[in-house]
Amino acid sequence: MGDIAQEYIKYARYLSTNGCYSKAFDMYMLAFDKNRDLKTLYEPEFRANVIRLNEVLATANKMEEIFSNFARAIDAFPDNINLLNDIGKYLYKFAFYTEAWCHFQKALRFNPLFVNAEKNLNSVKNFLMERWHFRMLNDKIRNEAYRKAIKAKAVKFKDNVLDMGTGTGLLSLYATECSPKSVIACDGSDVMTSIAEFVTMDNRKNEIVIINKMSTDMTTGDIGGRSTLLVTEMFDAGLFGEHVLQSLAHAWDNLMMNNARIVPTKAEFFVAPAKCDHLNRKYQLCHSTKVLLNIPNEHVHITTHDETYDCEDVHLFKDIKYMADPKTLLVVDFNDRDDVLEILNRKDPFRAKFKIKEDGEINTFIGWFHLYLTDTITITTNPNAKNRANAWQQAVFFDNIPVPVKKNQVTISDFLMNGGKLTMLHNSKKEITRISPETLRFLNDTEYIKLITGSIAMNCVYLGQIVDISLTSIVDLCPFPLFGLLMLKRGAQSLICSAKTEADVSFIESIFTINKVPLSKVTILTGDEWGPETFRGEKYHAIFTNIFDLWGDVDLRNRLVAQQLRQNNLMQGGLFMPSDIKIVGQLVHSKWLEINNKVLDENVHNYRLSPHVNKYQVTQNFCIDFTHLEFTSLSNPTILGSFNDDSGSKTFKIPLISDGTVNAILCWYQLEIMENLTEISTNRRNSFIDGIVFLVNPKFPLKKGFMANIVRCVDHEGAFKLLFEDTSQDQSPNV
Repeated sequence: MGDIAQEYIKYARYLSTNGCYSKAFDMYMLAFDKNRDLKTLYEPEFRANVIRLNEVLATANKMEEIFSNFARAIDAFPDNINLLNDIGKYLYKFAFYTEAWCHFQKALRFNPLFVNAEKNLNSVKNFLMERWHFRMLNDKIRNEAYRKAIKAKAVKFKDNVLDMGTGTGLLSLYATECSPKSVIACDGSDVMTSIAEFVTMDNRKNEIVIINKMSTDMTTGDIGGRSTLLVTEMFDAGLFGEHVLQSLAHAWDNLMMNNARIVPTKAEFFVAPAKCDHLNRKYQLCHSTKVLLNIPNEHVHITTHDETYDCEDVHLFKDIKYMADPKTLLVVDFNDRDDVLEILNRKDPFRAKFKIKEDGEINTFIGWFHLYLTDTITITTNPNAKNRANAWQQAVFFDNIPVPVKKNQVTISDFLMNGGKLTMLHNSKKEITRISPETLRFLNDTEYIKLITGSIAMNCVYLGQIVDISLTSIVDLCPFPLFGLLMLKRGAQSLICSAKTEADVSFIESIFTINKVPLSKVTILTGDEWGPETFRGEKYHAIFTNIFDLWGDVDLRNRLVAQQLRQNNLMQGGLFMPSDIKIVGQLVHSKWLEINNKVLDENVHNYRLSPHVNKYQVTQNFCIDFTHLEFTSLSNPTILGSFNDDSGSKTFKIPLISDGTVNAILCWYQLEIMENLTEISTNRRNSFIDGIVFLVNPKFPLKKGFMANIVRCVDHEGAFKLLFEDTSQDQSPNV
């Protein structure tokens, strides 16, 4: 029997090698049926075949066959966390989010240290409920103002209330305090309407009717007649980005009485010209890098993807300088149907005229708004206001060419309504080159760029001891191949590099041409449709890789490529860069991190929202700039191992430097480009790699002078996480 099972395995391998993945799958299953002892031994190659088979089926959109294969595989391996995780990823890909959630959770129940499944579960939660909901619900200034305004505007026992874009249903809860005739709450999101239903039931507000529709798809038949009071919070940093004007225009014509009232009553949008180099570096290539690349007069901006502005907490940028006083760009009266339509359909630009306060430069425009909930109740997103509502960030109009200005100069800026969203008109007709965020952020990390340029001479000396420089072959997989470019300028023979987008390909080719590097020496791998097999058995004298994405996480695909290159494609004695990458962690308490990931019922007038919203809490936050994060340090930064370490878990004892309650572990990296060369931290201004945060839940009180434990877990794919280990029962002083 055992011999027959082994023959099935051999045949399965043959079929899989020749691309017959479906038949190979059947052969593996027959082998496991014949001899169950083979399952553990051959599970890795069986799962690899399942992945290849499902990739083929996914291309053909044969979903039923994919899930049928997974069902059969799980029957054979009922507690296999890798298969459960793989199923979850396919369910997520095909929009079966609840089912994906269940499979990731099941994998974590079998192994709580399976990092990749935890990351995938976080991705599902982030997709289903965006993080700004937590921030908005925890904004007591906003919540109290809305509650007061609804009470001031409501007519007791007479109003039919429509809550447009209800989210969790909080404004509807406030409306019930006025004893209206009816409260109808609508939202286009399945998840948010489900949460709102649970919230209303839990708070015994069964009179609220929840409708899972966009308001623009509704008629009076959906809401039982026209409404007399409409409440909404459909605003983003640029005021109109959530399509509030379109929704209100439809509501006036189809859902509301002619004498209906709206909360908020009106809004006023402000803009101000500013200079903020730190902000500007997120969107435009800085001058020092342009000089290095020999394009000092070119304008290189981030790819916009039709985005007209970005959202930022502007008050955190300490180097911002407002070059003129803010001006009102527009005022819209939501209670006036004609005014709403006039603003929405306006073809002429809104114009703001500024008188410059001092000599300098304008490289960005900041926008914010006042919401006049009633004639006497106002909330503002003004970044300079002490009573600012923090539910919203500020709009940053970033895609304008920097302009030098003089004191007392008058400058004019025009904005258009574009699809119901504010757009700033370009202040110049000069040609703009577009590149991906990855490429721009990398090139604007001037400290890292200096480290690379400073290492070239040392690299040439080292490689010159192995081979003539004119014969060296280079692989540079950084977001922009600066190392490869500089080595080719020194006479290297060839370069293989990568580009995120076709726009990046064009940019790389233009830079190489400007720098008189023959493109015949360069091979550019584009997008993600390549892997370690691309390099076959070729050997390279120097390999420079990057295993991180912009938001601070490990890119598992890039890490696999880097590992394979180091093991299989590096010449004996060749250079592999970075030579080492260390993980750094620090225990902190941060109120900001808490309010962005956990709703506190005390912030919503003690209505019970937390049980229904907080199940969407995640264990990690990404895209965090620690130089702008408000936190209290409970420990010093501590090295928590290296990416060269083996998978598994390891505990590190950390001395505590102050009393406090830990609710997060900040995490960043220490890069060593070459052995014995200065290391560089990613925790600094303008780093192209953001920080990540591992959240501690529940939070723990800590005492200065004692020790705390951080556990670093690395799974077999290279994904990692940091855990705080509660040692309160056996905590001892650091002696």
